[in-house]
Amino acid sequence: MVSGNISESPDHKVKLEYEAEDGTVVVLWEPKEGKYLLQTSFDGSGAILDQRLLKLESHSQNEVIEAFLESNGIEPKESVYESIEFNGSCPSCSTPALVRYASIEEKASKIPIMPIYTCKNCGTKAYHLTDKYLKKLVASNKGLFENVDMQEFAADEQKFINELEAYIIRIFASKHILKVK
Repeated sequence: MVSGNISESPDHKVKLEYEAEDGTVVVLWEPKEGKYLLQTSFDGSGAILDQRLLKLESHSQNEVIEAFLESNGIEPKESVYESIEFNGSCPSCSTPALVRYASIEEKASKIPIMPIYTCKNCGTKAYHLTDKYLKKLVASNKGLFENVDMQEFAADEQKFINELEAYIIRIFASKHILKVK
């Protein structure tokens, strides 16, 4: 069993922090519109590793969290809730005032699939992608890619991720969304 710290915010966000093979992992469950749950995994610096919007059909938020704890062999200890801070600065004004767009958007349908941030200081939109996030995104959305793309992914994962990121950079640049370095 792995031990972890679990806490709940006044607005019912639940945060779990535990140590995994490759460092600290933080998982955050945020209720959205009463019938959805946004599950986001972060690394120790606050960068997003995975993000999934779950529809709460016949399960409650607590049941989803219990299932996660059980399937990952995590024994939680209660702790005090502290918000997750992203260790990055705004690419426009250089202040460390970036907030995840998904954390301030209540409508599930408006939560972007990519990790988008908004600067509290200047309002700039920015994004930050980790290779781990992109790999999970590709692996969980294979149907969106051509067969030849999936063969390239299988043959040279890193090369494929680099090409995918280059496409994403061009798309975000055309929308004036800056990359967090």
